Amino acid sequence: MIPDMVWWVLLALYAFVALRWLWVHVELARAVRAGLLEPASHVDPQLPHTRVTVIIAAHNEADTIGRCLERVLAQDYANLQVIVANDRSTDATGQIVRDIARDHANVQCVDIEELPDGWLGKTHALATAAPHAQGEYLVFTDSDVEWHPAMLATVIDLAQRERLDFLSLWPKVIVAGFWERLLLPACGWVLNLWFPGARPGRIESTPIFANGQFLMVHRQAYERIGGHGAVPDEMAEDVALAQRAHAAGLRRYVGLGVKLFRTRMYESLPEIIRGWTRIYIGALQARWKLLFSVGALMLGCLPPFAVLAAVVVSASGGGLASLGWAWVIIAAIHLIAMYSVVYRHFGLAFDGSPYVSLFPLASLGVSVLLVYCVFLMGGLGTIRWGNVRYQVRGSRAVRSRRVAD
Repeated sequence: MIPDMVWWVLLALYAFVALRWLWVHVELARAVRAGLLEPASHVDPQLPHTRVTVIIAAHNEADTIGRCLERVLAQDYANLQVIVANDRSTDATGQIVRDIARDHANVQCVDIEELPDGWLGKTHALATAAPHAQGEYLVFTDSDVEWHPAMLATVIDLAQRERLDFLSLWPKVIVAGFWERLLLPACGWVLNLWFPGARPGRIESTPIFANGQFLMVHRQAYERIGGHGAVPDEMAEDVALAQRAHAAGLRRYVGLGVKLFRTRMYESLPEIIRGWTRIYIGALQARWKLLFSVGALMLGCLPPFAVLAAVVVSASGGGLASLGWAWVIIAAIHLIAMYSVVYRHFGLAFDGSPYVSLFPLASLGVSVLLVYCVFLMGGLGTIRWGNVRYQVRGSRAVRSRRVAD
């Protein structure tokens, strides 16, 4: 028989978990106030602007590269160079880019035929394209993103006002299929645990994080930290660059770009598993962080259901004591706080209809993925990215093997 004192201590700890969910509302409000960028208005594209080079890595992106370039070239920003690193594509990606380049003198296609040993494909593509850049600022982005016309004007204005060397944004994520709606919100939630937003008015409090879907670096700062050539084998080259930028004392900013661009990250379950495996390994970089994330998901999502089930069983046996009612009240607060936060967060970060009610179930699935990452980081198994399978140690690829597309 467990003494009542023990149950009261456990109840107090559980109350802390419920209150922590309520506090997330405050953190969300701070994140929006500190990091939500509004598109610049009344931009005259003919005004003189700082030269900017946009670099896009593309591997078999024939379905998206044309639309991506159309959005980039539609920017309210005249002084623009665009480089597409056509990374070993076997489809029409290169031809599409060259066709567009014939009509736009500021577009250039850099063809890449081979992937050297010790490199990841995207990192090598960006490192190969960067020496061709003419801009004072380099913007690295993906081929599956859709930019607002005022994207560059907005971020350049912010960078110059705040004297920023390194700027990255998180997009509005499109979720359309079942697995996207179920898993992607919970996948992103794990990153929020480790990389909360900056505090209002304090650029220096920005997290040591970056998102490769939009990463802008001042040219001198990029060269100072060694560029992509300094992180050839990192599973998340964007986070590795952010760490180097922090170590170099650069002024950084990570914000919410949900009003400036959007993307559909992954469409199928295998793509979600491969993509988020790479992200978790590269961003968290330590097995204890992965396991801690599993515990946070389990403790943060499952207790109210266990409590309510236990209470139902206890009540059927003859009613509830005062301690039992206390558990019911805390569990109810937990459920309300959790679902209200999740609903609010999903509305901000996602474009579509994510499955809010299934968030606890999604957390179970993401926990399995995190445990899988723990094994991979220990060298057990391989991860596929593009047409290469990698074995990893820590956050780095240590061995690779080509596979058929």
